[in-house]
Amino acid sequence: MEKKIIKHGNHKPGNDTYGYMYNFNTSDNYDFNSHLHSCYEIIHIIHGHLLYTVEGSEYILDDGDIIMTKPSELHSFSFPDNGKYQREFLHIYPGFLDKYPEIIKGLNSRKAGYFNRIPKAEVEKYGIDRIFREMERWCAEPREETDFMMLALTLQLIGTIHCIQRCETPQHQNVVTNKRNNAVCDYIDHHFREDISLATISDSLFMSQSHMCRLFKREMGMTIKAYLAMRRIRNAKNLIMQGQPITSVYTDSGFCDYSTFYRTFIKYAGMSPDEFKKSQIP
Repeated sequence: MEKKIIKHGNHKPGNDTYGYMYNFNTSDNYDFNSHLHSCYEIIHIIHGHLLYTVEGSEYILDDGDIIMTKPSELHSFSFPDNGKYQREFLHIYPGFLDKYPEIIKGLNSRKAGYFNRIPKAEVEKYGIDRIFREMERWCAEPREETDFMMLALTLQLIGTIHCIQRCETPQHQNVVTNKRNNAVCDYIDHHFREDISLATISDSLFMSQSHMCRLFKREMGMTIKAYLAMRRIRNAKNLIMQGQPITSVYTDSGFCDYSTFYRTFIKYAGMSPDEFKKSQIP
């Protein structure tokens, strides 16, 4: 596998409102805890097999797939196997497209956690891979026209994605295929507001706790405790966006005390509850 690193853009660190950043790199597999970006992220998987979780929806990604998230989407990823991970991605900060409000509107039209994946077949059918090749070419050897060309290619990329979403059957692929793991997820989804534990779940599903945890970790790429925390934080985010006071959000999301809720929110959302609330104000 060719190892190369390309990084170019006009985004300035510390300014989360303007610019773009293109990045092509290769690394060893690693897990990334749930987090949010202040930008739109579109990732093209060159090589790798991974589990990508967006707002509770789990996608299996392979060579050639696209995965995309918007600023409000909590996401994480993990790898079931060791190996090299090669990808290219484009970060688009809102101000980079401020002259094209319809494009921004289109980027925000997806429901959180839905239709994040574009499979390789559609990536190639609609030429998204070719658009990324042009981005790579302009960013590998930046010149005076690079920023202008990246704007044009970004508009072409987003327009093509809109076309796919309109013309193709959306690929909202839940990859929790193991029946027992489905049962674990279903139990958590229905009981996360309660004071539940690994023992509670295993007893309810008539499973050995150790076997349940091993199976879940192998199939999902995360622990049951992490999934439970993510489910609770996703609910908390929704309540905050609905205008519910933060002082009552934590109890309605299954947390026994505010300090635990606060620490967990920062861990999985990358910001405090108050900062998240402010980020949702237009």
